[in-house]
Amino acid sequence: MEDKIQTWRRRVEEALAPFLSRVPYGNLRLAFSEWDTDGTSALNLAVVYEVPGGSTNQINVTLSCSTGVFSYLSPEDGAEHTTDDMEAVIAMLERVARRVPEERRRRLREDVERWFGEGRSHREMFLEINKLLQMDFKGGSITHHELKEGINYILELGKARTA
Repeated sequence: MEDKIQTWRRRVEEALAPFLSRVPYGNLRLAFSEWDTDGTSALNLAVVYEVPGGSTNQINVTLSCSTGVFSYLSPEDGAEHTTDDMEAVIAMLERVARRVPEERRRRLREDVERWFGEGRSHREMFLEINKLLQMDFKGGSITHHELKEGINYILELGKARTA
């Protein structure tokens, strides 16, 4: 089982390396923790990332050290999944990581729509977006590309509302 645990750690780190600690991927990071309940040991993997503004998202995958079975709540369908297929779990984690930029764009658009709903001026919205760009919380900040998209969306919604 020790080989499976080491392989699991290595494979996850390799597969998610392109996404780790990058703002477009919400400062995606990994945290492995081992725990023991009633003599049954398990290795938990938490994959954590943020969307603009700092809302944190987390996916947990637990590997039972006694059975070699992975279990997780799927971010794709919300159902609990169990499998002994490591590569299937890694593929799911890669899909999640690849979707983070789109999730971040969707959140930024939702924020802009909320600001419009609150009756904020263009100036106030531009100030809000600028705050996100300068945010110290790495995963909660936005990239220059996201800034441009956000500004364009503000202008687009502004035109639609005045037309």
